[in-house]
Amino acid sequence: AVVFGVLVLGASLCYGQFTSNVQGAVQDPSGAVVPKATVTLVNVGTNATRTTTTDENGNFRFVSLAPGDYKMAVEASGYAKSETKVTLLTEQNLNVPITLKVGAVTEAVTVTTASPLVDAGDSRTQLTLENQAVAQLPIVGRNLVTLVTMAPGVSGLGTSASGSPASGVDNFSTEEQVDASANGQGQNNNQYVVDGLDVTSGIRQGVLNLTPQPEAIQETSVQVNTFSSEYSRAAGLQTVFTTKSGTDQFHGSASDYFNYQGMFANQHFVSSGSSPYKPFHSNNMDFAIGGPIFPHGDAHSHHLSADRRGRRRCLPDGG
Repeated sequence: AVVFGVLVLGASLCYGQFTSNVQGAVQDPSGAVVPKATVTLVNVGTNATRTTTTDENGNFRFVSLAPGDYKMAVEASGYAKSETKVTLLTEQNLNVPITLKVGAVTEAVTVTTASPLVDAGDSRTQLTLENQAVAQLPIVGRNLVTLVTMAPGVSGLGTSASGSPASGVDNFSTEEQVDASANGQGQNNNQYVVDGLDVTSGIRQGVLNLTPQPEAIQETSVQVNTFSSEYSRAAGLQTVFTTKSGTDQFHGSASDYFNYQGMFANQHFVSSGSSPYKPFHSNNMDFAIGGPIFPHGDAHSHHLSADRRGRRRCLPDGG
């Protein structure tokens, strides 16, 4: 209880370092800029709110935002209130131009924007997988890094059980050697980031020190060219994991990745009876829960996830 209390009290001092931004300009129907307009941005999931004011050129900007769904409201004297819904992706610089209509402040104009298929202002090659897609895709060993090879320009197996001694195919590998190369670059040129924290090994280049479990991830982004200044360490692929944030309501999930010898197809040597599979059972269980820290309050929230791995094997008889 003491440890939990310390974590809760210190939670307000810990923030994820996100790199997505929302910016735009506010104009009236004639195209003239609207300075000193109040712009409010609200994260739909966490209810986190940011407020700013447009400058003399009608411009506004919100930086270091987590990916997710947002509601943006713009208010100015003599104009109807404008409300816009936007979806922000990892490392995205989203431009949202706003046109206010002349009217009473009690009026409201709601605008819903859809993400464009092609962003003409961004030349990056990037694959972004949201949590819905991650939940539906087959993941080898419940390891998210197996999905990096889905990005354009990336080749390899994602994870490999061969190669360096620290290699592994599950999310319990301490240091993960990822078998993935982008645009002809070697594996040592890869970089991995979790919530803005570089988790690439400082000793062995291209090695992943931390493999987050799928239940804890909100979004996975793989970028292979035209890197932003935030991620300039490597020249190969750059993978960014964004963990889930707690919301004002409790929610959770649980799963068990189960395997045993009966799930393996017979190979040539096995079917001949010379080397049958030995009995073994493997359970990779994980769970996640999120919600408000204080009941009926939205000031602070949490999201917790944990893993447990169990494995039983039949060892050969010493006799």
